[in-house]
Amino acid sequence: MKLRKLVSLIFLASFLLFSSIISAAEDIADKYGWITIKGSISDIAEITQKNNFNRIPYPLELTISPDNLTNKLFLENYVEKQRIKQDFPAIKKLIENEPAQYSGHYYNADKGTVIIQITENLDFLKAQVRNSVQNYDKVQFEVTKYSWAEIENAKEIIIQNVEPGTVRALIPDVKNNKLIIAFDEEALINEETVSSLISHPEMLEFTTMPASALIAETDDTSYDSPFPIGSKIGGDYVKKNENEYEYYICTTGYFGADQNDQEVLVTAGHCQNKPRINTEWYQPTWKTPTIGRFTFRTTSAVDGTNGYIKLHSSYSGRPRVPYPSSSNMAMITGVYTSDTPGDTIYFRGANSGTTTSGTISYSNVDIYWGKGGYGYKRAEVLATGYSSIGGDSGGPLLTNYSYDNDLTGWTFDLAGTHTGVVTLTSTESPIPPGTYKVYEPIWTTFNDLNLTRIKVIAKP
Repeated sequence: MKLRKLVSLIFLASFLLFSSIISAAEDIADKYGWITIKGSISDIAEITQKNNFNRIPYPLELTISPDNLTNKLFLENYVEKQRIKQDFPAIKKLIENEPAQYSGHYYNADKGTVIIQITENLDFLKAQVRNSVQNYDKVQFEVTKYSWAEIENAKEIIIQNVEPGTVRALIPDVKNNKLIIAFDEEALINEETVSSLISHPEMLEFTTMPASALIAETDDTSYDSPFPIGSKIGGDYVKKNENEYEYYICTTGYFGADQNDQEVLVTAGHCQNKPRINTEWYQPTWKTPTIGRFTFRTTSAVDGTNGYIKLHSSYSGRPRVPYPSSSNMAMITGVYTSDTPGDTIYFRGANSGTTTSGTISYSNVDIYWGKGGYGYKRAEVLATGYSSIGGDSGGPLLTNYSYDNDLTGWTFDLAGTHTGVVTLTSTESPIPPGTYKVYEPIWTTFNDLNLTRIKVIAKP
């Protein structure tokens, strides 16, 4: 959620005085340089995965006793459970290339195994997997009824044939091989109407969701330039009356380059107020020089889930995240495109000033965020566990926390950017009730914004 604020001139003056004494305690020089890798998002993922070969996975769960971090047996067990994760990209690619033969995959963190769903118990499918992965001993198979192609086709048919907004979300439930249809609770439509549209209606499960369930959602450190991802940004200042201004607060997601090779800061599209474009933004707020202009927002001029600020020449982004502190930042060394249910992710929100952990619950979710030219946002992820508040929108989702022996430091991979929350209250729903965080996978933001590069740290 973006955070909207009304602030008087008197408050701004005192804020300027207070904030002027805050600065980053860290020397801005990195031991290793950052680079912007050019190519498709799959190319970038493959390149960075090779660069990150010499990493040791580390348990950043925020609840683990510090004593365990020096426990050799504990760490060896953790590394063993993480081993299969290096095969997630290959598994996802295999499913995408043969969607009629596979149904999906998910991760069992307790056992350190991946479950791959196949539509028939055929040896040649298992051989395909064996020839595609490096850790076949960590692979298990489930035989399922509905293929990935059938589930995706059902989603497309429903979106194209049901009045927009009557279905609030289409959620593939990979573990149960079902497609969950979440109706707007006030919609005048029944289950039979939707079921009649597809050839396998028994794959569908139904629930309801009020429009109010979906909400597109402070660390005040001024980093100057270069500034890190996960840092606070504010902008779109508008004078409401003589002594009062309205502005918005969000979080830096990641840095890349547009089609003109100009550096951009990626964040949530809804951080920028709907009617206005090309407005000035700051880090963290108005007390500092402008870092750039909010230039592009996906989908329409009305709203959008992804957007970017085109940085001025005097500002540059730094592919580090303030964890565990602003004086000890982890490096961003890769991108994660697998979106595997059961996998661990971490979120950095600047307004909350925290980094918390969570778990991917559902991926490839299509959500209806509203009318006005926006409609359905495709391929979003629902997660549980991590914390967020207003002003954390656009912040980075991270994964694969590791110690990199080549870079001699802590590292993350980029997984996406935070959008908001969806709250489900029904105890009869096929989805357990609770609050789910919604984020945009890195591959969707990169493609939707027509980016050409992503900025990471690498050893020369």
